Amino acid sequence: MTPYVLLGIAIASEVFAEAMMKLSNGFENKKPIIGIIAGYLVAFYLMAQTLNDLPLGFVYAVWTGAGVALTALIGAAFWHEGFNAKKALGIVAIIAGVVLLKLGV
Repeated sequence: MTPYVLLGIAIASEVFAEAMMKLSNGFENKKPIIGIIAGYLVAFYLMAQTLNDLPLGFVYAVWTGAGVALTALIGAAFWHEGFNAKKALGIVAIIAGVVLLKLGV
């Protein structure tokens, strides 16, 4: 698999873990904790694999930026946390930052 595909799966795994964290209700619900642990284990393992082929700064920027953007979208879609122009602009700024990092590689 290409490092970009692995990075995409790592991002999805991280976002899954974060969604499970929300479902755990402050760790009061125990079942989602399994998803948190599994999601982060997969995310960190795959992120480490991408570092064999891609620069650390770029990988971390994409991983965190996409994670923040997707988590905000999931929060808005599933937990009605709201989504407005300021949040959309923030996501655009994250994407722009990642593109600039990639152009600098």
